[in-house]
Amino acid sequence: MDKRTTIDVSVALDVAVAAVQAAGSLLLELRRKPMEVLSDAAHDIKLKADQLAEDRILGVLEQAMPLPVLTEESGVHGELDEQSRMWVVDPLDGTFNYSRGMPLCCSSVGLWADGQPVLGAIYDFFRDDLFTGIVGQGAWLNGEAIQPSGVRTVAQASLATGFPHQQDFGDAPLQAFIRQVQGSKKIRMLGSAALMGAYVGCGWLDAYLEDDVWLWDIAAAAAISRAAGAAVSVGPGQAGRWARKIICAATGELQEALKE
Repeated sequence: MDKRTTIDVSVALDVAVAAVQAAGSLLLELRRKPMEVLSDAAHDIKLKADQLAEDRILGVLEQAMPLPVLTEESGVHGELDEQSRMWVVDPLDGTFNYSRGMPLCCSSVGLWADGQPVLGAIYDFFRDDLFTGIVGQGAWLNGEAIQPSGVRTVAQASLATGFPHQQDFGDAPLQAFIRQVQGSKKIRMLGSAALMGAYVGCGWLDAYLEDDVWLWDIAAAAAISRAAGAAVSVGPGQAGRWARKIICAATGELQEALKE
């Protein structure tokens, strides 16, 4: 499909929803079976379930709306760059949580164009919660409209963040992290970038920020939160081509305070 071809975003969202729900159904089924671990590094874990869920999503996307795809497990499918119109896929965000049976994980699919989020679908399959959004049209949780909390100050904000597995866990970065977050009302680290971003969109959290998170981790969440009315900025990270820095905040005032 040519990049210049117009896409019906409502149809595209339906495709994304079908993809994440197909993956979620598979992941629930796989969770009832013995866990196949492919790698277990110091701060990361990979499961066969990640790959199988990705295969399921790619099959849905290819059949319903073939576009270039950036996905966590197998990388780039088709010709794309940072400005391409593309599907961005994380078949299982929160893999460690999933491996322990903790219901804080999801499947996510976002559509991006010209380096910006267009739409997203995130399926929390343990809770059967579906977050969706189309930038410029609105965002929804299980079909009901959502919006951010409206919190404007760091002192009143519940702030979510995380440590990417490739991050330096030495004393200096941890001290910098403490300085960054210590002024907030509450800190939450949930282990799923996609859910933390979506939670800002529906007002359960006031802000989510993270450095050097991968685009596939936050692509759908950035779309949903922005569609809901949150202030979302996504910039280049340092860890690699698809690393990003994200600030997702309930209001523009809170976003500016977090940038400072």
